[in-house]
Amino acid sequence: MTTIVAPAGYGKTSLAVQWYELLKADGVKLCWVSLDSEHTNQEAFLLALIDALQTLLHEDGADAGNLPAAALLSVLATRLRKIEGPLVVFLDDYHFAQTDATEALMAKILADLSLEHVKLVLVSRSPPRFPLSALRLRGEFKQFGVAELGFSDAEAGELFAGKGTHLTEEQIGSFNRRTEGWAVALQMVSLLVSESDESDSILASFDGGDTDMGSYLSEQVFEHLPEDIRQFLIDTAALPAFNHSLLEAVLDSRERADLCESLAEYALPVTLLAGPGNWMRFHPVFNEFLKKTASRRGVDANRALNRAAHWFEARGDIDRAVHHALSAGDANLAARIVETAGGWRRVYATTRGGATLFQALSGHASEIDLARFPLATLGLSIFNAKAAQLAAANHYLAIADRVAAGDPILAKDVRVVRILLALYTDHWASAADLSALEDDLRQPDGMELIHRALALNMLSYNFLIRSELDRALHYGHLAIRAFRDGGADFGAMHLYTHIGQAFFLSGDCASALSAYEELICEAQTNIGPGSDLDAVGQVLKAEVLSMRGEADTAAEMLEWALPHLELHDTWFDLLAAGFMAEQRVLRMRGDLLAAHAAMDRIRATARRRSFDRLTRLIDGERAMLLMASGDLDHAIRHAEANGFGIQAVASDRANALAIHLRGATPAIFWTRTHLALGDKVKAREIFDQFMIRQTQRPHVPRAIELALIEIEILLAEGQSEPAAARLSDLVLTTPLADYRNLLRFGHPVALSELRALVKHPTVAAITRQRLQSLLTDADVSEEPAVDSEDGSVFTGRERTVLELLSSGLSNKEIGRMLALSDNTIKFHLRNIFAKLNVSTRTAAVTAARQKGVLDR
Repeated sequence: MTTIVAPAGYGKTSLAVQWYELLKADGVKLCWVSLDSEHTNQEAFLLALIDALQTLLHEDGADAGNLPAAALLSVLATRLRKIEGPLVVFLDDYHFAQTDATEALMAKILADLSLEHVKLVLVSRSPPRFPLSALRLRGEFKQFGVAELGFSDAEAGELFAGKGTHLTEEQIGSFNRRTEGWAVALQMVSLLVSESDESDSILASFDGGDTDMGSYLSEQVFEHLPEDIRQFLIDTAALPAFNHSLLEAVLDSRERADLCESLAEYALPVTLLAGPGNWMRFHPVFNEFLKKTASRRGVDANRALNRAAHWFEARGDIDRAVHHALSAGDANLAARIVETAGGWRRVYATTRGGATLFQALSGHASEIDLARFPLATLGLSIFNAKAAQLAAANHYLAIADRVAAGDPILAKDVRVVRILLALYTDHWASAADLSALEDDLRQPDGMELIHRALALNMLSYNFLIRSELDRALHYGHLAIRAFRDGGADFGAMHLYTHIGQAFFLSGDCASALSAYEELICEAQTNIGPGSDLDAVGQVLKAEVLSMRGEADTAAEMLEWALPHLELHDTWFDLLAAGFMAEQRVLRMRGDLLAAHAAMDRIRATARRRSFDRLTRLIDGERAMLLMASGDLDHAIRHAEANGFGIQAVASDRANALAIHLRGATPAIFWTRTHLALGDKVKAREIFDQFMIRQTQRPHVPRAIELALIEIEILLAEGQSEPAAARLSDLVLTTPLADYRNLLRFGHPVALSELRALVKHPTVAAITRQRLQSLLTDADVSEEPAVDSEDGSVFTGRERTVLELLSSGLSNKEIGRMLALSDNTIKFHLRNIFAKLNVSTRTAAVTAARQKGVLDR
């Protein structure tokens, strides 16, 4: 036996007819029986089958009409045995004749081993209820259902071919998915679009309430149902999905809820959903028809939805409770449900985060009496901050703050959210707020576990950005435990960002990478690849890898993750890390043009998000990049115009390394500028004053950068022995291998100078070997370069300056020809002299010819 079972409109009979015609063409013996409600008793059912066989037997079966069912069954079996060879019997519309009595007959026919040559094809809206296990075990049972009968996108495209000429594949595919491949809906719309010039609007607006579709569903499905089933369908039409337990609450009747179990008997387009709970739903088109029918009959859909909201809330399913409350038009009920469930804590108190919940609430915020629900209002503030809607975030915070006046418990909630918003708005939380936050933790009255976890999170972050790395790690680990204990994996994942950065800045890159890999793994597992937190982990990991010189791997991560963060949930530190990593990668590849373009892109992001610190970081790095590429005058002009002028050297805050975790400060820029200009006295003066004013010891990568700057000053002063000693200390006391890119980009020392310094007799042999290995790894030019015969590397600009120098031109003349200032020409000459180990122009030209840089 083969069954073709599906609700009305799926093309069951059409498929059966096509199959019948194919078998007929192959010479197979066939019999077609069309059944209806007149065949529900055994005698009528058997007579229909016997009559259908007459064309094959050429016998008169009229006298069989007076026989009882048992005798008719015997007659049917006898006549079937007379037909030689395979016989296929199609029973169309079997559901009309389906009763316990006719099902019993079918079971007997299938159990008769003398009828093994008979093949039955059952075409029905409801599945057979007689035993099928024996047929299954013998491999004699096949079934086709909605999954097989539903149209694929490609099949829908074939159906619409030549109809609705303006329709695209995407439009047809989208409509097909919306109707779940329901043949009758597709066929109806294909006819409508073929007769109209407005095919786009027809496709977009078509649903079960459409006149033609509604008539079909009414005539073919709805009107044939018993009254109690029709009323059941109308009363439950508003529910997106239902099961028996929910229906009991909504219908306030166990007996009426039991009707859901008989829906299959009426071949209604109802889908049983996967997963526990025996949930089901109506087909979308049929559901729209039911909703419109309910509306015409004056049924209040909001009543069912409101009761469903309370039912879901009682079971802790807050997302679906809020969805049903909002569908019922009761935004205050939705807000009350969120408030009772913890309010803003729902953002963190799940595995995937509560963004969807507050996104739904946000769309109805104007309908909510927000002052009644301050915890939910704080959740709206956090949601909008994460979505970079900072004005809205502050608006909701202000509402909750007013409500919190005189309520010390609520004031704690407001305080922790205010400090969180400082992160997203890139403002510094006040010392008073941080102190109060620590007091809150010491007096935990009214602090739920998630509240405590977020407070610890905020302390970890704020100590991180103040370079108090041990405290950042301490509070970070406590926060992770608190979030985990509260079942808030989503909240716990955020801590890897603070902990990883604290490790990275402390000099422990291995632990930093471990933290970021944990973040990536959890984000991809719990939320999905490509999520916000996945992108965060990729960007922070790329920062570590780019510092280690692993450009290709870092670039692959940044390619998608950094643009993702620029558009989604992020804060200053993440974009700063991504920006610096991207700059290192581009400079390692010698693509300075792309480096400037990347600065332009991220600067636009900084401006859009009002991240002033990010703008300042970019401006400082732009000046440093211009200097590194030889445009010293341009670098100075840019610095003066963007807050890095010489007067900023005296600013304690602008040069406080404890709060500038990445990038240049004015003092660093001008120290390097004066070194480039050959003014070692001024460079020393600025650097020493800069170091004296620091109130905290710099973090590890910054300490390496400062040590290399000091080495360059010592070399400029002619103090090679102290410079060599300082370099040796750097190798022995810092994990330089993990920050090797600082040898290329974090200081003004030329690699050739470092190589020469490595050979100093005071440098120990093992230190020399380690340094030589690191310098070899770092030896990649930033521009297309020309190699000399002895391996010295010259940039394209340096080669041009050398060629003009060999022509006997003065510095001013070279500058005019290249549109460069005297200072910039001096900068290039200084680098050329260092690489050739000479001190005069003539010696430089001679040495360059000897080394093959210039033609002899």
